Amino acid sequence: MNVRVGVFVCNCGTNIGGVVNVADVVEYASQLDGVAFAEEGKWICSVDYLSKIKESIAEHKLNRVVVACCTPRTHEPTFKSTIKEAGLNPYLLEFVSIREQSSWVHKSNPKLATEKAKDLVKMGVAKAILLEPGEDIRISVGKNCLIIGGGLAGMTAALAVADQGFKVDLIEKNSKLGGILNKLDTLAPFDIDAGEIVNDKIGKITKHDNIKVHTNTELEDVKGHIGNYKVKLGNNGNTEELEASTIIAATGMNEIEPQGLIGYGKFPNIITQLQLDEKLRSKSLGKVKNVAIINCVNSRNEERGCCNIGCLVAIKNAVTIKELNKDAKVHIFYRDINIEGEDVNYFKEAVRKYDIKLIRYPDDGKIEVFGNGKNGALTLKTYDILIGKEFKINPDLVVLTTGFQGDSTVEKLRGLLKVSANPDGFFQEAHIKLRPLDFANDGIYLCGCARNPKSIRETIEESLGAAMRAGIPMKKGYVEAEGIVADINKELCNSCGLCAKTCEFGAIEFVDKTQPPNVIKALCKGCGTCAAECPNDAIDIVHYTNEQILAQVDAALEERPETKIIAFCCHWCALGAVDIAGVSRFEYPTNIQIIRVMCSGRVDAKFIERALELNAAGVLVAGCEFPTCHYINGNDKCKDRIERLKKKLSKKNIDTSKIWDVWLSAADGPKFVATVKNMVEELKLGR
Repeated sequence: MNVRVGVFVCNCGTNIGGVVNVADVVEYASQLDGVAFAEEGKWICSVDYLSKIKESIAEHKLNRVVVACCTPRTHEPTFKSTIKEAGLNPYLLEFVSIREQSSWVHKSNPKLATEKAKDLVKMGVAKAILLEPGEDIRISVGKNCLIIGGGLAGMTAALAVADQGFKVDLIEKNSKLGGILNKLDTLAPFDIDAGEIVNDKIGKITKHDNIKVHTNTELEDVKGHIGNYKVKLGNNGNTEELEASTIIAATGMNEIEPQGLIGYGKFPNIITQLQLDEKLRSKSLGKVKNVAIINCVNSRNEERGCCNIGCLVAIKNAVTIKELNKDAKVHIFYRDINIEGEDVNYFKEAVRKYDIKLIRYPDDGKIEVFGNGKNGALTLKTYDILIGKEFKINPDLVVLTTGFQGDSTVEKLRGLLKVSANPDGFFQEAHIKLRPLDFANDGIYLCGCARNPKSIRETIEESLGAAMRAGIPMKKGYVEAEGIVADINKELCNSCGLCAKTCEFGAIEFVDKTQPPNVIKALCKGCGTCAAECPNDAIDIVHYTNEQILAQVDAALEERPETKIIAFCCHWCALGAVDIAGVSRFEYPTNIQIIRVMCSGRVDAKFIERALELNAAGVLVAGCEFPTCHYINGNDKCKDRIERLKKKLSKKNIDTSKIWDVWLSAADGPKFVATVKNMVEELKLGR
């Protein structure tokens, strides 16, 4: 088929046209091979111009479209819908960002900004020529949800899902629902009895026809994908199999026992907040007269940040102690007070009403506690930075507000569910702003303290949110997944099975070496890590094929390659950082030419080698900041691949100082800019 590319360049008022000579870019684009039509539009995302794009596709018989405007992270779906309405397959669209990557960040040099915009359009056209139709994947979704964890989050989510008319299987590893609430006395800031909350939830769950409870039960195996999960449960040696359409992880958290810290384990009257709650709940605390509560134990240090809830828990338990014995003295030792919103009033009122003393100790956390030999009494000594001198008391009880970690089952579950977790055992969401209650793996959601420590109010809110998220595909009855998936060339494949081992989503079925593996498209996320790892180049990714990406590299380096840096940026975080730099109008040298990939794991060593062979000044690989990755560990795989490549090239006496990498959060615009400036300076480019 004769390729006919249409290029639509947005003027965007002063946003682009105020810096870039758009008319020159359009004229340049019209001369490129394969381009049948090129035009400037004032605001090409407007309803009027979108209609004009559809008219132009028909009038000029266009079968590929390149739009040069803003960021694909916000506007790509709009243009995909437009060309689909015009009768073109939406995968025949290529998006070029000349606003965030040129006009906004090179406003002091309009001439070079225009030249860079031309290069970006040229790269877009080179890829567009090679684009092939893709197909969204529609997956049927049933009406049954599996919820893992029977604490407050799991019970709240179960009731919310069931109230929508869906069936729920609620599994709890212990013999009773309630989770950590079973150990708590009261809940702040409401001073509600925790047992009452548990009994109320259990009562509602027991009466609900749509909920089946499985206690003493753990998840043993999960197969399948959204709408079609095959689940195996284990119960005291017995197994049960069931189907689930969606899954919610509500596994909760555990207190970190501060063994060896501030006398814990040495003196019996040094306990944790959770142990204090248990004593209060069971009425076994006894009459204490002088209590020291020490916050920020095992948190706010190099290993972990603030525990989020410790300050509120400390004041709540201080109030309970004072109510048991109004003559008791209670001191709270803190580094900082982390209480927000309506809880601030609760805190202030409690301190005033119950005469609770607040002592701010140094950030180095130095507090000494030692026995004084008198009936098990203790001596506590620290430096009060507010009054500027040493402070000493003799408490008969010391309570440590320590940090938290995810449930002990998280390590096993992250493997079964193919999801991410941080070093403290808390599950990691797909995106903290865009998809805070979703995992990257579609159909699996998270809430409550499975995500991080949080208050009762926040736990309930998140649980309701996760229930709503899980309810959306079950209500619709289907989901549509993007057709950016792996495709295996069976003729090139030698059935080594490396792709199946590489895929964190279980999207590649591999039986044995007698037959090639098979891609389960409903599970594939299109990250491309398998393609980059394949030793035979037998795997490609729809819309991000080897040929398409190499065509972009070739186009970028056709002229003045020695002045250009090729940057492979992941769509989620690295491109987010690029966009933040643009929105912030942070200026940096024009040498950088960005090629978008969905994940840094897609960056094949051959892409970097091709750029170096064509005499590129440098190559930058930019991916998600560690330890997170939108595709679980694509950045890890990429970093390892880069190190292997450097060793390989070094053995051939090839200079590897041109190969750089940077790992960014979506907000790291300044870090991206600093990296580009450092590269230009160290590579002595000066543009």
